[in-house]
Amino acid sequence: MDVSQYLEVFIDESDEHLQTLSDCIMVLEKEPDNMDTINEIFRAAHSLKGMAGTMGFKRMQHLTHDMENVFQEVRSDKIKVNSAMIDLLFKCLDAIEGYLNNIKESSDEGTEENELIIKELNDFITGSEEGSPAPAPKKEEAPAAENAPEGKKKYFQFDLDDSEKAKLKAAEDEGMHIYGMTVYIQKECLLKAARAFLVFKAVEEFGQILVYNPSSQDIEDEHFESDFSFFIASEESYDKILEAAKAVSEIEEVSGEEVKYEAIAEKQEKAEEAAAAAAPVAAAETPAAAAPKAPASAAPAPKAAPAANNKKQAVAKPVTNRTVRVDIEKLDALMNQVSELIIAKNSLVSIGNMEGGESQNQTFHEQIEYLERITTNLHESVMKVRMVPIESVVAKFPRMIRDLSRKLNKNMELYMSGEETELDRTVVDQIGDPLQHLLRNSADHGLEDNETRRSLGKPEVGSIFLKAFQEGNNVIIEVGDDGAGIDVNAVRSKAIERGVITEEQAENMTQKEIINLLFLPSFSMAKKITDISGRGVGLDVVKSNIEALGGDVEVKTAMGEGTTFTVRLPLTLAIIQALMVEVRDEKYAIALGSILTIEDVPVKDIKYVEAQEVINLRGMVIPLIRLDQVLDSEPREEPESLTVVIVQKGENSAGLVVDNLIGQQEIVIKSLGKYINNNKIISGATILGDGEVALILDVNILM
Repeated sequence: MDVSQYLEVFIDESDEHLQTLSDCIMVLEKEPDNMDTINEIFRAAHSLKGMAGTMGFKRMQHLTHDMENVFQEVRSDKIKVNSAMIDLLFKCLDAIEGYLNNIKESSDEGTEENELIIKELNDFITGSEEGSPAPAPKKEEAPAAENAPEGKKKYFQFDLDDSEKAKLKAAEDEGMHIYGMTVYIQKECLLKAARAFLVFKAVEEFGQILVYNPSSQDIEDEHFESDFSFFIASEESYDKILEAAKAVSEIEEVSGEEVKYEAIAEKQEKAEEAAAAAAPVAAAETPAAAAPKAPASAAPAPKAAPAANNKKQAVAKPVTNRTVRVDIEKLDALMNQVSELIIAKNSLVSIGNMEGGESQNQTFHEQIEYLERITTNLHESVMKVRMVPIESVVAKFPRMIRDLSRKLNKNMELYMSGEETELDRTVVDQIGDPLQHLLRNSADHGLEDNETRRSLGKPEVGSIFLKAFQEGNNVIIEVGDDGAGIDVNAVRSKAIERGVITEEQAENMTQKEIINLLFLPSFSMAKKITDISGRGVGLDVVKSNIEALGGDVEVKTAMGEGTTFTVRLPLTLAIIQALMVEVRDEKYAIALGSILTIEDVPVKDIKYVEAQEVINLRGMVIPLIRLDQVLDSEPREEPESLTVVIVQKGENSAGLVVDNLIGQQEIVIKSLGKYINNNKIISGATILGDGEVALILDVNILM
């Protein structure tokens, strides 16, 4: 069986089960007697073990099996949950994640056996007062070949046709050993056909299966209870084949022995005689009933592989989260819009075939407007399909904060809200690392140590929060803490000491400007280098990554109260509503979500504050940015009044001076690659209806 075709599905499912395990173990630490959580953990571990075994990842399967044994003891109330167990379970998850990362990179789990963790798991069970893992291995041990109980010899209890008898006789004549075997699968196993296939695959490394019961087709369709039997011809010893069969996960017991053809034939004859004596009519019908099944029963081993193969494929179908899981209502809406689009197209075709002057022209324009509405709705539907909750990114953070709490010896708790907030998939995929660094930064440098918090009268357990919510066309994610806050004077002194700014500059800088120095490359306030974070080390990368997504990050802090990083991100990166403007003869686009208002400002109303042009707009002092100067355009004669587009970023506003307004338009953002990557004012380009290219201005950089 070629399992490589199922690798992507396996990786996706494993990621999901690992996240489930991590979340449930976090809950279990707080609610050790929560049986629903314990059962959910057991199910996830059981599924993970089964999938790893099916894919042939034995090390991953072995570790998960031992981990499952611990949960079995907890379910049986033989051992109690404690912090040592939780730490050990998280070690297991990290090791399994290591296997999974290797599989992602090379389709192989690697050579790490994780013997120490496995030993810890077994020691943990053995060290419990009531439970011991000893009975489990005994449960799987098969009886010795020479004294298998009669009740277990199910390989003698089914009818053989002439062709099957001939196969067994021919194998014995060639000097092969014939072994009869019955395999019992655990009753709670979900994929019995897959387990049977793995047994066949394991034992066929030592010989050839000659007869199946039930037939290979029945096994494929799972038309059997919890056991199946077969005869196998091999030159190897029975012990090797027995161990191979027992090594498959979720196998309860394997029973078997070496048999001679004469014994098989004798048993067959006695069974037929007994059946004939009990029910002559039934005996007369038996050959006829058995005959059609013969080809299936006699199917050689290679045919069993496609059978199980098909079964595995059927199991893998439901999980397709390698891309995006989409609500069926969103797809229905998308389908409806496409249907409307086809209707609009047909209307335009019919108008083209009509004769008529003014009436045709009016009808044509009506259909164009209708088509425009449909395409706008279609765009919105497609955008909704692309949207995914940020939960997939933030779900791993509670575990991270727990680990940091132990590593830093600080009591802390993470509070998250708004996990259901949706973002474009491309944004979600790239926002994880910046958020992770901000959280680590809060844990390491934001929160005080336990003693300091007690002396300040603060709650000993520090609070870290992550909040997400939608605001207009943006999603806001706030990451903060109730720690010491940023010492602005210390940042100023450090910047002067390192030559980043002069003392004169420092005197004229606002608190916000000084805090923004933390985002400069390699600027750090850390007194010592740690492997967790350093305030400033990496914050430049956080800022550049967020700005690359069309977003921005701001910092608010208060000494002794805490620090909050506010990340603002666009909902999507593909298509946006924009205001088209002209600066000289060039056309530019400004994202509509950034625009507050548009004003016609007389030149005489322009004032100056510290040599900066500003206007007073309804009580707000707003600085002016002349785009012709920023874009290095040709100078022109100053008009009596200026067209000013008021834009906003967070709490800051600015006025962009343009020559003309063209109007609102839906634009498709195209990346410029590395052509003008030295100019961050331009965030991309779009192609207009007449084929002309317009550049998109990044308001975040301009302000």
